[in-house]
This record gives sequence, structure tokens and C-alpha cells, in this order.
Amino acid sequence: MKNKDYNFIWRPVSIDFLTSNFKISDTRLYGPIIVWVFIIVASLLITANLMQQEWLTLTSDRVEIINFFLLNPALIIGMILLFWFGFEWGFIPVYLCTFTVAYMSNITVLWASLIGMSFIFGMGFFALAYHSIRIPYTLRSIKSVAAFVVISFIAALASSMGSFIWSFFLQLSAQDTLIVWKSWWTGIFFQSILILGPLLFILSPWVEKKKSQLFELPEQKDVSPKWIYGSVVSVALTLALFIFSGYLLGRSTVRETVGSSDMVLVTDIMGSLEAFEIITWTSIGLILITGFAAIYLLHSWNENLREQVSERTADLLESREELKVSLKEKDILFKEIQHRVKNNLAQVHGMLELQETMSENESVADLLKISKSRIRTMSLAHEALYNNENFSKISLKNYIENIAEVTHRSFHDGNKVVNLNYEVDDLHLDMAKAIPLGLMISEILINAHKHAFNETKNGSIKILSSIKDHSMQLNISDNGSGIPEDLDLKKSNSLGMTLVNSFTDQLKANMTINSNSHGTRFEFSIPLESIISE
Repeated sequence: MKNKDYNFIWRPVSIDFLTSNFKISDTRLYGPIIVWVFIIVASLLITANLMQQEWLTLTSDRVEIINFFLLNPALIIGMILLFWFGFEWGFIPVYLCTFTVAYMSNITVLWASLIGMSFIFGMGFFALAYHSIRIPYTLRSIKSVAAFVVISFIAALASSMGSFIWSFFLQLSAQDTLIVWKSWWTGIFFQSILILGPLLFILSPWVEKKKSQLFELPEQKDVSPKWIYGSVVSVALTLALFIFSGYLLGRSTVRETVGSSDMVLVTDIMGSLEAFEIITWTSIGLILITGFAAIYLLHSWNENLREQVSERTADLLESREELKVSLKEKDILFKEIQHRVKNNLAQVHGMLELQETMSENESVADLLKISKSRIRTMSLAHEALYNNENFSKISLKNYIENIAEVTHRSFHDGNKVVNLNYEVDDLHLDMAKAIPLGLMISEILINAHKHAFNETKNGSIKILSSIKDHSMQLNISDNGSGIPEDLDLKKSNSLGMTLVNSFTDQLKANMTINSNSHGTRFEFSIPLESIISE
């Protein structure tokens, strides 16, 4: 949410946040806590002073109790702390002061605690609402003001639940109970509208600015169904506690009224029942409001979730289109690179061919021809990629056949007939693994063309390849005169066999050479992971 009210969305500075992010020696940790303790003590002193002035005395004009709830300093301070710093900062001074008022009015500890909790119940509505609806609390828009008024009204009703416990425990009449209840919720409501609202409007921008300077506040967590259900259950349990408490106190009042004298006034009993009826209907109203609020929150959560899904889907679609364009550009670039590499190798091949033509030394020309074949073998890999839609894979069958044909044309002797035969199971080679495999095959074919058919004019070369047990079995054989018995190719110092041995090791292959007067056979067992990508 990027707007001018972003800093005014309710983002509490929890005690856990401070202790997790600042050391105990940091003023940003102990400073707020010291001020907070001072505020609690000051609130208790102010409350005790009000009690000495007997603001809670029910005089004939009923003004004092209304004044107390309309000008309740502890509640004002607690609400300010709730909005600016967080719920836990505000509820403790409010609870302690309310408990003190109730206890000093001769209410027992247990029921005084429940009266204190009634105010916390009202503050909880503010915290739940502003955490859920994510609306600015600074009252700078009609929407913000309307939300604040509605939440203040509901919170005032929730806080007024304590008035029934107060009245029942002090055995006030139905009329006095009604006065206390009305004074309780109207005082709290008008306090929020007339005092709390203007303070938030005037001071909140300055406070939020200071908070942003001192703390890097965390983002508010998203509202989840689990959180909503937990909040509703907590509210329902609290309401049930107050209803049950009112029920117990109502029964107790009726019993005391009946047992107090022989003459039981009907008005006394009806007064007790009427007061109990008020708490019952108030509780039902709050339960209905809570239910509608839960439905609204779930609806809002579903709408937010739907919006997030739509936004992320749109982002994914946009990213996919951008990725398609990027991949297309990279494919074009990669294809161009392969084309240029192929052309550069072709130029080198052409220069070697020109040098071979100009060379008058037959042995030098022979070496140049072999070098040309090796370069052409490397060029075939790049050419295969250039002509393939998959720019990382090369067809083994096409690659081997192209190498054999190129080698055959390069070393063809017009006085001899050499036939090429292929039986190759196709698979897709990785580019980085294709070149050493191709060079290894090329060296063996060059050796066969140069030496295998010196004593015959007809010959054949067969290349077999099959996939078996996670490895490729490659056999290259000829029907030539064979290798002399006194020559061990594996230990040969010739460049060709040195390359074959080197590429065999690079591919982690096992090589076996069988040769006799009927021909020579090279057998390779190459692990598939050495020639294909994972």
C-alpha cells in the first residue's frame, strides 16, 4: 500500500519486537520501558486522586459517574498507547487503574479483576479491528472517521459489560444499574469521540514520523482464517464469561433479596431480573456484531486472497512472456555463436587445405590432412547444434554418420573400395561431451583408412552402438590386415592413439582392442552420464 497514509496504518511496536532487535543497553529498548513504567505509576496516582474526590458516588443528579467515564485519564492514556505503540502497552495501565477503582469500591479481588477485564475487552475490539481492516487511524478521511466511530461504539458496549458486575455486586437497584450501564458506555464512547479522536488526529503524524526514525517497523502480518477463528473464539469466550458472571451475581442478588426479610418486595425481584435482562440482551447484541464482523473479515480475506492470486497470476504471465522473449533472444544469440564458431573452424579448415595443396612434402601434407579432419570433426558438433532446435543436444546417430562420411571423403583412395556400415542406437549427446567422443571416433577411422587396407583393394568399416546397462557399447571394426603383433596401440606414442587414450579417460570409458589377420576391433563401454546431461 503505497500512499500518504501508509505510515498511519496501525503497526504496533511490541515489546517482543524491541527485545528481539535491540540490546538492553540501547536507549530504544530501555527508554520506552522506563517511560511506560512512569505512565503506569502516574495513571495509578491520578486514579487514586479521583477516588478521593468520590467521583463514583451516585448522587441525585447522577453527574459524577458520567464525568468519571467521560474523563477517565487512565483509559485515555491506555488507548493512546494502544494506537501508537501496541495493545500490551495500553491494557496494563488501564487494567490496573480499573482494578484499583473497583477494589477501592469494596468489590472483591475476583470480581474487581473481571471489571478490569471489561475495559480490556473493549480495547481488544480496537486492536482486532485495526489489525484486520487495515484502515488508517488518523481520521483524515470520511472512511477513517466512520470506521473509528463504529469501532468506538462497539468497544464502548463491550466495555460496559463490567457495569453489570459492578451494579450486581454493590446491590444497586435496576434503575441505578441502568444509569451506571448507560453512563459507562456513553461516557467511554464520547471520550473516544471527543478526546481520543482529536488527539489521534493532531499528534499521530508526528508520533509516526518519530517512530519511523527510531525503528524499522515490521510489516503487518496478513490476516488468516486461523487468526479470524481464534479472535472470534476469544471474543465468544469472554462474552460467555461475562454472561455467566452476570447470571451468578443475579441469582445471588435474588437470593439475598428473598432472604433479607419476611416481606419481599416484588419491585426488588423485578429490578434484579430487569438488570439481568439488560446484560443478556447486550451480550446477544455483541455476539451478533462479532458474528457479522467475522463474516466480513472472512469475506475480506477471501477478496484479498483473490486479488493476490489475480495479481500474482498476472505477474507470472507477464514474467512468462518476458522469459519467452529473453529465451528467444538467447536462442538467436546462441545460434549465431555456433554459426560463427562453425565458420571460424571452416576458415581454419580452408587454410589448412590450402596449405596442404601448396605443400610439396608428402608427410607434411598428410599431417595437414589429419589436422583438417580433426577440425572438421569439431565443426560438425557446432553445425549440428546450429541446425537443431535443441541448442544443447546432438543426435548421436547423425553425428557419428557425419564424422564417418567426412573422414571417408578426406582419406578416400581411388584405387580402393571401402564400405561404411552403421548400426547406431540414437540418443542425445551433451555438447561438451560430443566433441571428445567425435574426435576419438575420428582418430580410429583415420587410422583404419590409412593402415588397415594397404594389402587389399576392398574393405569395410562397421560402426555399432547400443545402449545397455546404463552405458553405451561402441564398437568400431574393420576387415583389414590387422595390427602387427609387435605393436601395442595402448602404449603407442603416436599422436592419434595418444588422443584416443586421452579421450577414453576423459569419458571414463573402458577400451578393448582385438586384432588379427582378419581385421581390428575397438570396443568401448562408456557410462551414459559421461556423454549425456543429468
